[in-house]
Amino acid sequence: MSNLMLGIILGLWSGVAMVLDLSGLGVRTPIITGLIAGILCGNVPLGLEIGGVMLLNSLGFYTYGGATIPDFVTATIFGTVVGAKTGDTNVGLVAAEAVSLLMTQMDILGRSATTVFQHMGEADLAKNNIKKFELDTLLGTIPWALSRMLPVVIGMLFVDHISDLLTFINSISWVQRGFTAAANVLRVVGFALLLSYMDLKKYWPFLVLGFLLFAYAKMDTVALALIGLAAAALYLRGGLN
Repeated sequence: MSNLMLGIILGLWSGVAMVLDLSGLGVRTPIITGLIAGILCGNVPLGLEIGGVMLLNSLGFYTYGGATIPDFVTATIFGTVVGAKTGDTNVGLVAAEAVSLLMTQMDILGRSATTVFQHMGEADLAKNNIKKFELDTLLGTIPWALSRMLPVVIGMLFVDHISDLLTFINSISWVQRGFTAAANVLRVVGFALLLSYMDLKKYWPFLVLGFLLFAYAKMDTVALALIGLAAAALYLRGGLN
């Protein structure tokens, strides 16, 4: 698939999903986006891995009071594409983290631009022009969509240059070790954030059990999740109290 087509499809997804998120339909997530990007790049496991790491990194982040946070969804798109083109997941993760921070500027731009339509809506509402007010409200979603769509479309046109540069940098042994270390850190940041929200003084036996099953019984994530679900059900029913 050409970079242009990749940019159009992923850009449309990013923009439309952003608008759907505003309506309360939370489909704009790193996992769903990683799956879509992985399918388009012909590497679904890579997309899910990048999306999973970005999802973990996003734990604890939310736009409280309209705050701007890193865009881990757009980051998933670029991380998956760069990882697929370079053949290195670590390079993709590092690229994803950089994009997530850069996208904070686009979030600010999108929020600022939409205030134009908000003021138009207030003026029309004061005139009791409900239909025009509704139109202004709908038009206000355009800056939100474009702020996520355009960076993806434009970025995909130049992604080969980014990939070639990162591949060259990654070929230098000490830089490669740095990418690997950074990617490993990114993988555990989300878990650290998650653990910080848990009452480990009370639930430490579940943490120890999960670690033992993963480290020594070599259970995969799905098996651990099902065991965790069963343990949670027993706990809520009083069986583990």
